[in-house]
Amino acid sequence: MTFPKLTLKSLNARPLMLPLKRPVVARIATIESWPVILIDLETEEGVCGRAYLEPYIPKSMNYLVPALHDMGKMLKGQQVAPVEFFQAAQNSLHFVGYEGLSMIAASGLDMVAWDCSARAANLPLCSLLGGSVGPVVS
Repeated sequence: MTFPKLTLKSLNARPLMLPLKRPVVARIATIESWPVILIDLETEEGVCGRAYLEPYIPKSMNYLVPALHDMGKMLKGQQVAPVEFFQAAQNSLHFVGYEGLSMIAASGLDMVAWDCSARAANLPLCSLLGGSVGPVVS
């Protein structure tokens, strides 16, 4: 199987708060809206990958969105390669640390790169990764 070569043009991360129809009521808080970060990876070839993060705490989006934008700037112009992107993101975190919010940002980059690769190959991501499409069993 051959895969088209893709070049990262831009990475955009957009934070949003989704209102919940039914609030989550817990002993420590009542959660009426849920934080989500939408991630779009656009390539020079016109393929766009999409992913999202759910960071639980709205304030964490203040740190994750700029980190994702920084990673996108760092990798701009490079061939989209999920494993290499994740390694580059991890290497860029050497002085910040490899835990918590920094790794959540690297994970978002990883997910969007895999989605972009699957879209370019015109395959479901599970097939690209060696699995098969089947019913979801609960």
